[in-house]
Amino acid sequence: MGTLILALFMVAANAQALSPETEVLLKLLEKKGVITKSEAAALRQEVEAAAVPAADKEAIKAEIKEELREELKAEGGALAGIQDNITISGAVEADYQYKDHRDISDKNSDGASDLFVSTVEIGVEATINDWTTASVVFIAEDIWKEGENEDATALFDQAFVTFQNEEKLPFYAIIGKTDLPFGNFFTHTVSDTETYNAYLINGPAATFGFARPELFGLDVSFTIYEGEKLINALHAAGIGWARDHSEDYDPATNYTETDDVQSYVARLSVEPMEGLMLGVAFDSEPGDIDDRNETFNAFGELSMAGFTLDAEYFDATSREKHFTDNKAYEEKAFVVGLAYQVMDPFEVAARYEDYDIGHDTDTDGDLDYVLALGANYELLKDVTLMGEYRRLSYETQANTTYEDTVNEFNLRVAVGF
Repeated sequence: MGTLILALFMVAANAQALSPETEVLLKLLEKKGVITKSEAAALRQEVEAAAVPAADKEAIKAEIKEELREELKAEGGALAGIQDNITISGAVEADYQYKDHRDISDKNSDGASDLFVSTVEIGVEATINDWTTASVVFIAEDIWKEGENEDATALFDQAFVTFQNEEKLPFYAIIGKTDLPFGNFFTHTVSDTETYNAYLINGPAATFGFARPELFGLDVSFTIYEGEKLINALHAAGIGWARDHSEDYDPATNYTETDDVQSYVARLSVEPMEGLMLGVAFDSEPGDIDDRNETFNAFGELSMAGFTLDAEYFDATSREKHFTDNKAYEEKAFVVGLAYQVMDPFEVAARYEDYDIGHDTDTDGDLDYVLALGANYELLKDVTLMGEYRRLSYETQANTTYEDTVNEFNLRVAVGF
């Protein structure tokens, strides 16, 4: 009797209502005298009460799926360790900008204001094994900024593999497209330094290094890459050297850009004490005929008692000659910045950039110096409100149409994750 009733409950347990088969079974038991009419009625009520509502069934399905996922992630499962092996990071930065001259070549030009998304970035890093890490970074910049990347789409900014295991071997290698180890471009304000625009090298490369953190943070590396990335960036930034691309330029008789792996960066950095980092770097690219375009870089950063002092110097030690005047202009740039953490969420910063373009005389539009003052406040966790005033000073000749000073105001909401 007890076994039969238990079986009946098991059959009906997953029903949303009393099934026809269960109803026939109850009537048959009642007819045979196995159970009384009142007992049959009581069993009907118990079976209906035990039925699983549809909402509960969906919850049970979700719970089963979660248990399966956890089992797959468990040791020996198909997804074992995935939560520990993949890191996703990113940033979104929205900007407002106002400058009092929209065109420095016309001192009578009016001001200009703009709203745009300065950065959208997604990074994925996967730990393959104890020696290997793969990284991919998608980035789009200055989206909907007037006159620039108004229809910008995300690009493969970086895609590289790192081979390194500091515990077992001091040597490492980085292969792929990434920012090359030349220049640090320190900034604590909204704007990047002008040296960032002029000297940042990004492209396919192979870096081979030696790192001993316990030996005063020693890191030495040598990078090889293809083409003339730095000199092209310098030309695009309008700072210092520029190759002649006029209508009279004839690549058959003049210079043709190389596409071989003949460029390199050598870099050394140390941390002689806690909070202090010092280093030097040297970049060399092919130039016209037997010339090479070579640039020296020195940098340092000191963090102490809430203050951060950073400095960086760039010196064009060798430049190919201009086709127009047969002169090799060797620019120099010096940047120094100071930031202070007033309290945990609030920081103030100042930066000065000085430029010597290397021209024999003052030339309209040559950048002279940049002064930036800024403040940052972490409004919420990983959400920072940033404000900046920036003054850009340019060299001009007498009776020029060029404006010698541009005042710029920048506001940014920066979200990182």
